[in-house]
Amino acid sequence: MKRLGGNPFKIAKDFWPEMKMVLVNGIPKLVLMAEFTSTDELDVINTVRKAEVAVRSKFGLPTHVTESKAEAEKFWVIRRESFKLLRENVKGLHTAPFIDDISVAPQFLPEFLPKLYAILDEYKLVYTVAGHVGDGNFHIIPLMDFSRPDFVHIIQELSEKVYTLVGQHHGSITGEHNDGLIRTPYLHKMFSKEMLTLFAETKDIFDKDRIFNPNKKVDADMSHLTKSVKKESKD
Repeated sequence: MKRLGGNPFKIAKDFWPEMKMVLVNGIPKLVLMAEFTSTDELDVINTVRKAEVAVRSKFGLPTHVTESKAEAEKFWVIRRESFKLLRENVKGLHTAPFIDDISVAPQFLPEFLPKLYAILDEYKLVYTVAGHVGDGNFHIIPLMDFSRPDFVHIIQELSEKVYTLVGQHHGSITGEHNDGLIRTPYLHKMFSKEMLTLFAETKDIFDKDRIFNPNKKVDADMSHLTKSVKKESKD
């Protein structure tokens, strides 16, 4: 609320066009934001209008074009604050970013995303999906009850299913960040045995005693994932 201006009346006024869209079309299941740039303002306007017509004619979806930098910024504030909103407004549940950096080429998304949602829904988890659709990079953040005795098992099983699906669509389990204790046990789904061997040989050259970042990228062991997850749940 504070980042959007603090005054509820001002916020209602600023978001009135979007509120009307919700009243007419219902609460959206997905919001896609796109930015267009050019050195020529008229060129940008024409490109935006063409995109707007294409989305409406092909998919029948409502669109809204921002008219100023200030108006556009309110949407980016929501995007940036969404994770914090999820993390701070739930009781008994915690954000669990363990499948939070997958990437699949955009042309596969119409087939990939419904399958991804089906897997997530098997576990009846509340989750958010945000990211960079132009790159096919998604940050999936489930909410989990860390007091459940099976929460580690769910993390392992869900990771296995999601990363298998990513591999079937020639994607990456790490699109933007890196491979740590949580993802290292699943690198075989993305890299060949030869590549994994190269990782280990490189590690041997520069860090034979495994001093730096042990068990990350090489020496995969599911027990390290389990210990890491349990430690995070206690912090």
